[in-house]
Amino acid sequence: MSEFIGIGVGPGDPELLTLKAVKALQQLDILIVPYGRLKGESEALKIVEGYLKKDIHILPKHFPMVQDEAELSPAIETISLEIKGYIEQGHRVGFITIGDPMLYSTYIYLLKYLLYQVPVKTLPGIASYSAIASGLNRPLAEGNTPLFIYPCNGKIEAIEKVVLDHDSIVLMKVYKQFDAIIKMLRTHDLMPFSLIVSNYGKENQVIYHPDDLFTHEKISYFTTIIINKGWQL
Repeated sequence: MSEFIGIGVGPGDPELLTLKAVKALQQLDILIVPYGRLKGESEALKIVEGYLKKDIHILPKHFPMVQDEAELSPAIETISLEIKGYIEQGHRVGFITIGDPMLYSTYIYLLKYLLYQVPVKTLPGIASYSAIASGLNRPLAEGNTPLFIYPCNGKIEAIEKVVLDHDSIVLMKVYKQFDAIIKMLRTHDLMPFSLIVSNYGKENQVIYHPDDLFTHEKISYFTTIIINKGWQL
């Protein structure tokens, strides 16, 4: 059956893909592979390449790494129309994304265009913070404590307020504000309660110690910070 399938591939370990994701990957005719940089590599493709059939048609597509959705829209519309054309020709088309498709994913932009135009199926993936918490035996939240997930694209003052106002926090997209975040955590004596991990599940995975020296130049783009004030490292 021709359809568009968004597939979450998890944080990096191929063994963390769901059985449904593996089955879907093996049945695809065309795989859309997103690239944030024109000459970059696809981390998502590295995760799934061992599950793909030999005759699959892989289509790399560049998605500009911008915050302004209006600036991103022309690329999204062009790619969406191309996907729609493939599906109307009878193909099963997949799109892979790191983590879960419904959490800060480029896939969401495609979904807005295609949801009511073609058959769409979305398969969940394990988010980085969930994999990190389980893999390192670090609870995210317990009892009645809410879990606050926050993308660190804004000013450090806003990030600081989130950290001080909540007991269990996941900080995502920390790369650009990393130095300021570390300084803020140290100022408030929160480093012992903070788990900082880069490239979880990949060969270059790094788990940082609170006393490590940090600079964002040495930190991977795929870095997550989990803060649980009820659990000290």
